Amino acid sequence: MRLLLLFFSFILLSSSSASSPTTGPGILEILIESGVSTDVEFVVNCNEKSQLTRRHLKPNTPELLIFDKLNQTRSLHEVNVTIYDNVTSHSVTVFTYQGLYDADNLPTPYTGLQIRYKCAENRYGGGCEQHCSDPRENWGCDVLGRQRCAVGYCGWNCDKSGSECQNDCKCQNGGKCYASSILPNMLLHCDCPPGYHGAYCEEFKYFDRKLEFSTNFGLNTTVKNKFSNRTDIYQLFEKYEKEQRTSANKEILTFFGPFEKPAEEVYSDWDE
Repeated sequence: MRLLLLFFSFILLSSSSASSPTTGPGILEILIESGVSTDVEFVVNCNEKSQLTRRHLKPNTPELLIFDKLNQTRSLHEVNVTIYDNVTSHSVTVFTYQGLYDADNLPTPYTGLQIRYKCAENRYGGGCEQHCSDPRENWGCDVLGRQRCAVGYCGWNCDKSGSECQNDCKCQNGGKCYASSILPNMLLHCDCPPGYHGAYCEEFKYFDRKLEFSTNFGLNTTVKNKFSNRTDIYQLFEKYEKEQRTSANKEILTFFGPFEKPAEEVYSDWDE
């Protein structure tokens, strides 16, 4: 009887673990621009872990921050983002939905802001739980797990590069041509960049989940978000992501436990 009970308990535990949703690592990116020169600190809290970084924002110059290794415990998880500046602090909550988070208006001094959540490299699925099998230099996976050529490659098996990728390509807005290896000039389909759809990537669908800011103190003056509803916003992310990853002096700190630092303490650190 005892063996039977133990065996029954084991079955229950196995079934429970099997039914639990699996998740994988995600990446939160913040593209921000200020209208004036200012020092800011960004704190990201997710699943009782925190990451922070400090930036000096130059006026009217976009800055991209990348917070990776966000291992959520379920397919949908809250991520709190707090921005401390030399006047006040602003907080927003985003979720681990893949896509863009938009805001119509921003608290000053910020003039542009977009937040994007996506799966880590070679991960895909609703909870980033799937891993791209056998990724190579010339190809990886798109958000649906389909083969996607790396930058500079094209063709049915991503075996072509350079000038070979220019022949009769009708893809628009940065889409990549997938052509047959037997009939190289016969277009099979376009691999569209995020946000674009249609046979030739000619249609743009903006994934706008609206952000609501909470401010701890100070004047609640807002300005129109210059990044809102721009069809080139994905290209801006890719441009500044490339620059960010090649920079060696923009480190993001990671530590355990939620981080809630009073704004006045942050400012005193900068003055030292």
